[in-house]
Formats: sequence, C-alpha cells, structure tokens
Amino acid sequence: MSVADNEIAKKVSDIALRAWLRAGPVDKGIGGGLTFVASAFAAERGQASWVLRYRFAGKSKEKMLGRYPDISLQAARELARIDRAKVQQGIDVAAEKQQARILERRKRPCLALRRVWHRRYIVPNYGQPERIESTFVRYVDPIIGHLMVDQVEPEHIERILDRTVKAGAPTVANDLLRYLVRMFDFAVRKRYRTDNPTTGFSLQDAGGTERARTRWLDCGQLSELATAMRETETFGRINELSVWLLLALCVRKMELLSAKKSAFNFQRAQWALTSEDTKTRAPLIIPLPAVVVGWLEEVMVFSGKSEYLFPARRKVRRRMGKPATNRFPHISPDTLNVALGRLTTLEIAHFTVHDMRRTARTHLARMGIAPDIAERALNHAIQSTEGIYNQYDYMRERRAALSRWANYLHSLEQGTPLPEEHEVEGEAALPSGGPSFRAAPPPAVRWRTAS
Repeated sequence: MSVADNEIAKKVSDIALRAWLRAGPVDKGIGGGLTFVASAFAAERGQASWVLRYRFAGKSKEKMLGRYPDISLQAARELARIDRAKVQQGIDVAAEKQQARILERRKRPCLALRRVWHRRYIVPNYGQPERIESTFVRYVDPIIGHLMVDQVEPEHIERILDRTVKAGAPTVANDLLRYLVRMFDFAVRKRYRTDNPTTGFSLQDAGGTERARTRWLDCGQLSELATAMRETETFGRINELSVWLLLALCVRKMELLSAKKSAFNFQRAQWALTSEDTKTRAPLIIPLPAVVVGWLEEVMVFSGKSEYLFPARRKVRRRMGKPATNRFPHISPDTLNVALGRLTTLEIAHFTVHDMRRTARTHLARMGIAPDIAERALNHAIQSTEGIYNQYDYMRERRAALSRWANYLHSLEQGTPLPEEHEVEGEAALPSGGPSFRAAPPPAVRWRTAS
C-alpha cells in the first residue's frame, strides 16, 4: 500500500462510512484498491458493498468481497490484503471466485437434477411420464440417487444398465440409456458438470439391439394358461381376471390396469377411453361383450370403494426406512408379470403381458375378422390417406368380433374349450346403443384370495 493510501486509510472509520451513506450514493476508495460502493437505494438503507479493484494482465478487474455492515471495515481490509497477495502471485481472484461459484452449482443432488429434467422435458412430451419416473425410481435412484451430479462416473452408468438387464428388462435398459444421455446433456448445458458420464455407451452396453417380438399363445397354450391360472392358488383370482380382460379387450396393459370405474357404462356395455388414457392419444369407445361385463363386475367387487378398477394392493408408508407413499394409486405396472412368474406348472415358452395383444390380434385373424376391424379393435391408427378419410368407428363390427373372441376365452376359463376353428355362434353384430347379453352368460364368480 502506498503512502497516499495509508493516509487515506487512517482517515476512514466506521463513523466516516456511515456519514458517506447518509450523504447518498458513494463510490470511494479507502486504500489498496479496496472501494466502498453504494447505490442511492442501498445508501438509504445503510448498506454498501466492499469491492477490490486491481489490474491483472494489463486489464482493470473487480472482485466483490462482501456487504457492509455484515463485513466490517477491519474485516474488509483483511480480505483485500489476502487477495492482493494472490494477485501478486499471478492469480486472477475475480476469475477464481467465478470458478468457485460454478463448482458450487455442481453440488446438486442427482435426485434434484432428475426432477427438474423430468418436469421440463418428460412431462410435456410423453403420454405417461409417471412410467418413466417409476423406471428411474426402481433402477437408477438406488445407484446414483444419493450422489451429487458431479460425482457420477461411467462406472455408475454401467452398474445401472447391468442391474436393469439382470432384472430381465433389456428393453428398459436401452430406454434408460437414452434417458440418461439426455438428462446428463441437460446437466452439462446447465454447467452442473463439464462432461457427460454416458459418453461412449451404446445399446450393446445396455440391452442390445432390439428386435420386434413375435411371441403369441396358440389355442393349446391358451388352454394350458387357463388351467395353470385356475390351479395355482398363489396366482389369485384378480390376476386371472386381469389376464382374461387384457386378452378379451385387446388393450395395452396400463390402459386396463390404470382404468377408473367411472369410464365403464354397463347399460350401454361400453368402456370410454379418453385421449389421455391411450398410448396413441386417440380416444376410443370399446364395446363390452356380455362375458366381459361379468368379469368386470367381479373385478369391481375386489376393488371395493376405490375409484380405480385395479387399486394399489398394498399401502406403502415407508421405503428404506423413510416415509413414502405409493408410486401409483392403481396397481403397479410390474405386478401382473410378477404374478405370471408364479405359474410354475405352466410348461410353455416364456411370454409376457406385452405378448397378449399380439395373441389377441393373431386369433382375431384366425377367426376371419377383417384386418380393418381387428386393427381398430387394437386402437391402431389406419395408415396413409385411408386413416384421414375413413373416420368410421366400426362399433357394430368390433362388438361382434370381440364377443366371439370373448366367448372363446370364456370357454377356456371354464375348462371347456370350443373348437380351435372358432366356428361358434357368437353375439350378432349389435347396434351400439342397445346391446343384448344373451350370447353367453357372465362367468360365475369363483372366489379366491387375491394375490
């Protein structure tokens, strides 16, 4: 500090500082580059900033040291002395502070990153964002959920993918890799970290190249499935009903398992799916055959007072020692596949719930149902200009086709399978407004403990 600076510093006291603030805006040096700065707004409130002004590499620089009166005159002089010493050693103290701020921003938990990314990019763009969140909760959070964003290494990504594949979900592993790439790209853009830990990973490191599944159950295998479900006490009647309804209605798993009772109209024998309920975002009215109505009425007995057809079966209060709630108000997406794993007497090739729509579609073809009717029954979009100009809903035709298919499934449920050719008298094509329930009686309720 120069002689002149020493003289200035001797004259400055806390009394002088308060007098400067009473006089209005202030920007005064008090020696050694330490400057007392206050706007008119701050001065009115008796507040100011301590700023160190210095030159580095031939350029004028500034570093904010703190606020007055939180930092006293004596403390500000000591902070300025320390920083001047660093500048003499070739350290740009303003740049050092900025870098420290960036590093501090990286001290962000992975859980917080996931929630921000999910809210910003997944919720607005995906039909069922809660399914993606549940996948992270199951496979990702146990490995990196407790870490800070900048602590995640490629080894953690590898563990996540291996864990998912070993759980028998290679397709989910591929999806997770894609999501993790995007999530950590977001972290890099936000400067929470400098690199993406998923760099270099490919589908071969996850679930491998995906091939379209072709698995479906033929008549004999469906009969074996019916027998195994009846005879496996731990399977449970409610799971059995879930399987029959998925097959009979040709819907996607979560379209059924997340359905609300209010969507079903038994007087018109219809189930109304809104655009928010379907994967394709296309609303659909599904005709309900008499057999299906009987199954649904039985399911509603199991569901009690819940608004959901398949409510959550266990009330979660704690998870890993911490207070928690159910991830879904309805049955979990994994429940039915887990239940199918209990059919130890079933000696057919492995299949999953996702194979049931393919099974239903294949049997509709075997029954001679026209492709446009069968595709509409599965809520598949009609391709090309046909889908634009043909807006007919095929309600009458779908009702007849689904009734014929449901009657066959009912025969399997009862252990008296109809001929494989499906040449049976089903319900006639009925007007959408006035169904008749004479084709097949509703299945008798067989009470068995729900599992």
